[in-house]
Amino acid sequence: MLIVSLSLFASLFYVLATGHVLSRLFDKDGPNQKLTIILSTLAILSHMLLLVNSVFTHEGQDLSTVNVALLTCWVIVVSVTTVSLKFPATLLLPVVYGFAAILLTASLFIPHHMVMQTINIDLGLVVHISLSLLAYCVLIIATLYAVQFFYIDNRLKHKDLAIMHSHLPPLMQVERQLYQLLTIGTTLLTLALISGFTFLDGMFAKEFIHKTVLSLMAWTIFATVTLGHHRFGWRGKSVVISIMIASGLMTLAYFGSRFIQEVILGKF
Repeated sequence: MLIVSLSLFASLFYVLATGHVLSRLFDKDGPNQKLTIILSTLAILSHMLLLVNSVFTHEGQDLSTVNVALLTCWVIVVSVTTVSLKFPATLLLPVVYGFAAILLTASLFIPHHMVMQTINIDLGLVVHISLSLLAYCVLIIATLYAVQFFYIDNRLKHKDLAIMHSHLPPLMQVERQLYQLLTIGTTLLTLALISGFTFLDGMFAKEFIHKTVLSLMAWTIFATVTLGHHRFGWRGKSVVISIMIASGLMTLAYFGSRFIQEVILGKF
């Protein structure tokens, strides 16, 4: 009952925060930052309490796909909210808040099973998992920035006066932050892959090969785009599409097989 209450409470405030930001999306003064922070903070704290009660149980740690997804979502929400305190993130906030609300609500209905595990402390494994989680979060945020960049650029090319006088961030600022995040995320993903090959056995074993191959494909695209931008000034629609494809591959690598096994097939 506590899990349900926390999920609904967090979803409610994410929805309220989303509605407030969207209602003032093209207002020149933007959304009321104080109200946005209050609503999002209540949602984030409820989300955090939900994770604590869902992951840490009397029998051990529940690291089911749903809980890992909720944890990843929480990290992304906290990161984007923190960034919004200094830089306008009017387009990003409703996306991450809205997705968080949907995920929290869906988690109540997805027929996943509690997978109880007692984690043995292995430094190499901890390093690999930490780097992988950080890389995923940073690169997903970079993908959101890429979509934001494409949207603003497209509206400006069509001489949309509403967006020119809105509270949305300057295009060059979005582009600069996009490639900073992409560089950091690609570096973290590189380190995550190196740590995996260094500390873990069987990266190309039958049960893990699809994750390894998809991760390497995503890394290749991210690294190519990052290098192409810094060396040759690549930008534009093709870069945004490439980043989105790489993020999709990375998401399949991180969550695809586990989601099918745990949720669809009901295997442990």
